[in-house]
Amino acid sequence: MSRLNKGFGKDQTNEEPTLEEQSAAKATITKKIGIKSSSIKELDHTFYRYLVSKVLLKPNEPAVDSEIPDNRILLDVELGPALKRQAERQASLDLFRTLEAQLFKTVEDTAQAQLTNLDAESLRRFAISENLMSAMNVLNARAASISRLKPLVVKDRGLMQNMVTLLNRFSIGQKSSGKSLELKDAELSLSFLGVDHLRLLMPFLVMHEALKDSGRKFNQTSRKLWMHIQITAEAARQLSITKEIGNPNEVYMQAIFHEIGAIYILHVIDECFSVQLKNLNKLAKEGESSEVSDRISEIKSAAPVLDKILPLRGAEISFRLAQAFKLSHLPLGNTLEQLSNAMTMDELSPTARLIAQGRAYAVFKQMFKAELMNKAQASAYLKYYQLNADSIRMLNKVKFLKVPAIEV
Repeated sequence: MSRLNKGFGKDQTNEEPTLEEQSAAKATITKKIGIKSSSIKELDHTFYRYLVSKVLLKPNEPAVDSEIPDNRILLDVELGPALKRQAERQASLDLFRTLEAQLFKTVEDTAQAQLTNLDAESLRRFAISENLMSAMNVLNARAASISRLKPLVVKDRGLMQNMVTLLNRFSIGQKSSGKSLELKDAELSLSFLGVDHLRLLMPFLVMHEALKDSGRKFNQTSRKLWMHIQITAEAARQLSITKEIGNPNEVYMQAIFHEIGAIYILHVIDECFSVQLKNLNKLAKEGESSEVSDRISEIKSAAPVLDKILPLRGAEISFRLAQAFKLSHLPLGNTLEQLSNAMTMDELSPTARLIAQGRAYAVFKQMFKAELMNKAQASAYLKYYQLNADSIRMLNKVKFLKVPAIEV
């Protein structure tokens, strides 16, 4: 039996919690049930760190200097050269660490400046295509039509290929010959699917396209974030159906856009890192410090910068992007603002509450599986978001890594 099912599935056990679990639960659950405690906030913060890299959650191990062995006495003739080599290596290491810290500080400052000023040029380069956002508005307008949608969507070749691939995967819209759809069939597929089905499919495709190029340096983060987005959206949709609250499809569309700010931040930090790394390499080569230059090339990403910025600004940037794109068909801006600022579940609208619960389930599912959340913490976290055992059991049965079923 998995840890997940043992703790929250059908089979409930009568095991007494350990003293450690009891103390953790006591620290986590506040006297005023429903108030977001510092422990709940810390779990959310830790989840973003998990998205960046699991390694960042582990304590740093002290460096071991093996230049001079401790198990024997060196002769003076050996000790002199050994100490000199050690001093040179330490000087090189100190210089490298100084340059690395300077690199990350410059990347952070540059990225923060760009995130503060969401100008039109930055939105064009880093965020979702304006054509696709316009297509989303067309799809959800009262006068929605495929003829109005096509000119916007066919401009994005990657999106069309993505759509064809997805339709083939789910055996939707096959040719009469039984052969798989090709890119040339994409435009025809738009008419075949119709407005209602595209309202579900398009948000999935748009967010996937946004994440595909979210930075060469953050592939691991992108994969974890994409899984988180899908679990959140489908969990919120299932909760909407089960509780008969709101329109499940509208809840799904809003939920799938809830981390749009995190994707934008990935793009911004990646570009800032690439530019600053080139500048630093150039300075090292001009200073004829080949050893430092080689060490700098070992820096593969600005994960420490992402680890610092993402938890602090993810929700805020999501809210600001929703306003910038003017997604008129969804009250997305209001929902994201509530998710960002609310201190209790009672402050959320019904739709925002469902999305918060879907997101909480996604956080729980990913972190509990990775053993970054113990049973007591998980219980307190789910209790705050008002997810009971029946809801957890229902959600555990759903396969999340797919788009909602499209019946044609």
